[in-house]
Amino acid sequence: MTVQRLKDQIIYKLRKDGYVRDEASGNGGAQDTAHVTLYLAGNVGDTVLSQCVRRTLMDTFAVRSWKLIPVRKSVTPETVAKMNACERIVVGGGGLFLPGKNASPVSGWQWDISPESLRQITAPLWVFSVGYNYFPGQEPEPLFLESLRLLAEKASFFGLRNRGSVETVKALLPEELREKVVFQPCTTTLIRKVYGDSLPPVKSTGRVALNMAFDRAERRFGEKREQILSGVAQAARRIQDKGYRIELVCHIRGDAEYLPYLKKAGVKARMTDLTRCFPDQVFRYYSSVDLTMGMRGHAQMIPFGLNREILSLGTHAKMKWFLEDIGAEDWYADLTEKPETLPDVITEKFEMIHERNPEETRRRLLDAQEELWRITRGNLDALKQGS
Repeated sequence: MTVQRLKDQIIYKLRKDGYVRDEASGNGGAQDTAHVTLYLAGNVGDTVLSQCVRRTLMDTFAVRSWKLIPVRKSVTPETVAKMNACERIVVGGGGLFLPGKNASPVSGWQWDISPESLRQITAPLWVFSVGYNYFPGQEPEPLFLESLRLLAEKASFFGLRNRGSVETVKALLPEELREKVVFQPCTTTLIRKVYGDSLPPVKSTGRVALNMAFDRAERRFGEKREQILSGVAQAARRIQDKGYRIELVCHIRGDAEYLPYLKKAGVKARMTDLTRCFPDQVFRYYSSVDLTMGMRGHAQMIPFGLNREILSLGTHAKMKWFLEDIGAEDWYADLTEKPETLPDVITEKFEMIHERNPEETRRRLLDAQEELWRITRGNLDALKQGS
């Protein structure tokens, strides 16, 4: 290990410890809140989201401290007692309804809580900004369906981050529980509403960020992987040829796997690795990027929340669900439908969003954010009245 790398690790650990300590602090209230979350994750989008949930709730509620509970850590009787001692338990946000290797063997989704432990919870339980992240072809198993039903029974608030998740989860629940499921937008879409003047100003820089996701690649790309990845790179080259600077932005380390495709297409891309960054650094980065083309949900929702332009590269329903919620399906490029047309489709949409209609794009973005904020304020007001 080099001396510089050792220094970097020490600096990161010191900042990480300070960050977690600060995030456990409240806003001067008298009540503790348990937060079951990915508060410091390998995916920076989850780290940002976790903080955004707390900041959004503290806009309405007075909190003495946050009891941060890792969502993937096994829930023990001691954990249940710790949660029940709090005024409330907040679960989320994020795509926690996810099968596969991230799912708990005792619950069938990301929260590692057994049905028995879930039944022992007595504090008010709020599911907040959670998403249904199954890929096409993945079906929920009986264990997940049982856990989902118990969660809905326990929850005094059950808010999912897009209407697509709301409708999908409703269909999995018994009829008597379906009305409990409501739309609670992802709090990352509200960053400028929640953080206000503390954020860096928006500025035009001629920089265009590109995020490509490689985890679960077989489900994302199928047999068309090379054609899709090559097509996106060709589109990036065309945008570069217009005079823009392309930057490959990584939310997890594996996103860097796309760099060779850009080089092969002649794209002189700088790589920005946000994996170990903290929310303030992420906000600063995306505030200085004109438009982000992204596959990851938070590589779209975070820039949107910062009032920056987005162009969604879709292989997963959650990307389209978000755009449907904000009335912006025309900001979507499906990567799997006709991969041979991707260079043309992506370039055309970029020109429409950023070059031909920038004022219209900004108006639509701000109007959509205002509506998401209205919905969130309504949910927070209802929660406060029920407290």
